[in-house]
Formats: sequence, C-alpha cells, structure tokens
Amino acid sequence: MTKRLRTLNRTLIALETYAVGILVIAVCDVVLLQVLMRYLFAYPNPWSEEVSRFCFIWMSLLGASLAVAHRAHFRFDQVTERLPPRAKRAVETFAGAVVLVFALLLIATGIALMDLTMGERSAALNLPVALVYAAVPASGVLMVIHLLAGPAVSDSEQPQEAGPAGHSVGETG
Repeated sequence: MTKRLRTLNRTLIALETYAVGILVIAVCDVVLLQVLMRYLFAYPNPWSEEVSRFCFIWMSLLGASLAVAHRAHFRFDQVTERLPPRAKRAVETFAGAVVLVFALLLIATGIALMDLTMGERSAALNLPVALVYAAVPASGVLMVIHLLAGPAVSDSEQPQEAGPAGHSVGETG
C-alpha cells in the first residue's frame, strides 16, 4: 500500500509541476496580450482578465499542494534545529497535523463553495464558476495525499544550503 501511495504521489507531483508551469506561462501570455491589446490597439480583450484570474487561482492552489509535497511551507528552522531530536519530531508531527486539518478544511469548504456556485457562470467566458472553485477541494485532496505519502524528497537527497565560505550549513571545516 505504501509503495503504491508513493508511486501515486510521485506521479501527482509530476503532473502538478507541469500544470503549474503551463498555468504560469498562460497567465504571463494572457496578461501580456491584454497589455498589448489595450495600449497598442486601444482594444482591451473582455476575456483576458477572467482567464488570468482563473489560471492564477488554480496555479496558486496547486503550488500550495506542491509546497506540502516538498515540505517547503513556512517554518522556523532556526528554532526546530536547536531542539532535541524527540522534541523536533513532536513539533514536526504537530505541524503535519495542522496542515492535515487545514487540507481537510479546504476539502470541506471547497465542496460547499462549489455547491453554492453550481448554477453561476462567469461573465466573460460563460464558464461554470464552480469549475474555478474546484481548485480548492482539489488542492486539499492533493495535500492529504502528499502528507500521507511522506516527503517527496528525503532529507539526505535535499540540497544543502550554502553557508559562509562555501560550506554547507552545519558543516565544519
């Protein structure tokens, strides 16, 4: 079961990474097109603001789930690194539990939000608004999977931060 979950996790991370990359390119292209159309041709696209906003919402929430997969969210390394190993594990377990509760909250409120907006359509694109809000529970589900599968990169595989004089942080000599 754990091996399948880790395989699923790696596949999801790859798909999320590609999706976020495509969404970043889409947002940049659409915003650039909007600026060009507005200032060069004096004809703003009515749909470009909506496309960029919808892509940005999906990009942000998928990026948040990728941050969970890579354990890259905000944390106090200076504090936790000084703790004894047992206390450090307890703090990391508590932080994981908080993220899990947040992910479950995203799923529940996202589904409620989708249900609330099911009949609405966007003004310029005429897309279901629930499609945009589907990013909330989708990212919550991805976060839960990433948390259950464990870190995407083990501590030994993570690149060391460069410290003073080219030494890695914590390295002596």
